[in-house]
Amino acid sequence: MLYHVFKSLVVALAFGAATASAKNPVSSNALVSRRLTEYLMPVTTETHEFARVPNTNFVLLTQMSDSELIKIELDPTTEEPIAYHSFPMGRNSSSMLHGVWPSSKYPGLMWLSLQADNKLLLVDPGKNLSSVPKIKKTIDIPKPGNGPHCLFEIGNRVWAGLKVASKQTGQYYVFSADIHNSTDYTLYQSLKSPVFIKEEPTTGLIYVTQDSDSSIMRINATSGETKQMPIPPSVGNNAVGMISASGPLSGVWFTLAGSATGGTGTFGHIGADGKMKFFSLQHEILGANAGLLHIADASTAAGPALWLLSTSLLSNNSPDALIRVTFDSSLSSVAGEEYISMQTQNAKVHRVLPLDSTVLVSELNTFTLAQLKYNNTVAGRWLPAELASNTTVYTEAG
Repeated sequence: MLYHVFKSLVVALAFGAATASAKNPVSSNALVSRRLTEYLMPVTTETHEFARVPNTNFVLLTQMSDSELIKIELDPTTEEPIAYHSFPMGRNSSSMLHGVWPSSKYPGLMWLSLQADNKLLLVDPGKNLSSVPKIKKTIDIPKPGNGPHCLFEIGNRVWAGLKVASKQTGQYYVFSADIHNSTDYTLYQSLKSPVFIKEEPTTGLIYVTQDSDSSIMRINATSGETKQMPIPPSVGNNAVGMISASGPLSGVWFTLAGSATGGTGTFGHIGADGKMKFFSLQHEILGANAGLLHIADASTAAGPALWLLSTSLLSNNSPDALIRVTFDSSLSSVAGEEYISMQTQNAKVHRVLPLDSTVLVSELNTFTLAQLKYNNTVAGRWLPAELASNTTVYTEAG
């Protein structure tokens, strides 16, 4: 079959050459390309979270193992990383800097979490690459809370999943405090262990992924009521990544990372009705074992879409790959899948961050930042889109 495809291609090229006019003897078809570039960060063992400082060309990246904050400068035109500067954060190199999130209430400032120091910081990252970040506010996590991991600003409150068991009770908690008055706080008891925290935009309810106990907790911040929503073992386990989306994707979307035996290529959605709906990747070779750790909005003018990040963090059976999925008109099933395998496998890819025209991926195991960039094409229109068997060619994209 490949012979016939190649023969058809040769005929088509020959025909095109034969019909080219003397005025335009060369084909004007632009070469479509997709490029993945790795950028080396300071040597460490745990390259974790990152976020763009709004309205700047800086990205902040946390390295947990030595508690260093990496400020990365992007080229304003290409968005390519061009330089970085590293800053220690916390009491010492064991403070376990982890979360980073831009503040909306304090424009230009960024929230950070120090897991071992049991603190949240609001910092001014500075206007220049070498500017030392200045701490503007410190919030101590009150007992029995312990170990702030991921953190987010939602409305007038800052939220953090406390990933370490309490020294006093042995339980796990989600922390929430008024960003202007941290004495106005609440600790919500959770399962092991809270990671991502997002708001469903229609109802205002808060949802929390709990990875080890494979459940999602729903919080009514007004009444204080909480409810557990276990992940059915038949679809997968280990809920981790979560985003809040508006428009056609409205609701919260979450991923299932799987276990030591691999993933199931499954992700889910919770809308205003509060019900969980699950989706599965259809590619039997590339998607079936995907352990989906993180998720981001990939929508364009062409329609709603999601970036999914498959990682080898929990299992070597799961590939390190960036996956873009599109949906049918009713958003009831996956319509298209694009797979970008990471250059370094077993990199334990961790987070995905879409920029204006490129996408960044952090690699937990390799102190590396990867960037995906397209040329003369757009995401979702790249071959291969589907693989029927190992003897057939890929179906045509678009």
